Amino acid sequence: HVGIFPEQALNWDFIYKTIKNIGTPQPKVLNLFAYTGGASLAAKAAGADITHVDSIKQVINWSRENMESSNLSDIRWVVEDALKFVKREVKRGKKYNGIILDPPAYGIGANGERWKLEDSINEILADISHLLDEQHFLVLNVYSLGLSPLILENLIKTNFKNPQNLDLGEVYLNAKSGIKLPLGILARFNNINP
Repeated sequence: HVGIFPEQALNWDFIYKTIKNIGTPQPKVLNLFAYTGGASLAAKAAGADITHVDSIKQVINWSRENMESSNLSDIRWVVEDALKFVKREVKRGKKYNGIILDPPAYGIGANGERWKLEDSINEILADISHLLDEQHFLVLNVYSLGLSPLILENLIKTNFKNPQNLDLGEVYLNAKSGIKLPLGILARFNNINP
């Protein structure tokens, strides 16, 4: 695994352009399940105050190296379970202009906690809805065969008030043969008034 995800370029472009259109001088962005940090780097390059959360210290270190190699600085690194972090941020009354989620389909936490996306996706989206500022965006990628763009649409519309500019679809790469290689499902929206 090389930690580079070229299929995410469409989301990195979306993140960069959306942040540039927010009227706030340094928009606050939260990247959950952030892994090696491509989305964090796109947000930082656009001028965001970025908080990068992943539960694995080694990938946080890898992300920091990617930041330094990109001549960027000042990303806030948090080694923690994303759902626990979100719940604490809600209690603290924190607000973000953008939230990026790239959760795994399943996993095991540092203390043996089991994560299954289908069991936790509604809970984390409900909590995240309390963290979004008035002008905001959300990017969600999922890799579970148990979910579809229609299910994501229903989850978004259930948990977020009036999501504008909702974009749903599949993330893929084009093979040399001409076929599209499916790599996940995305849902994203922005309530940004430029």
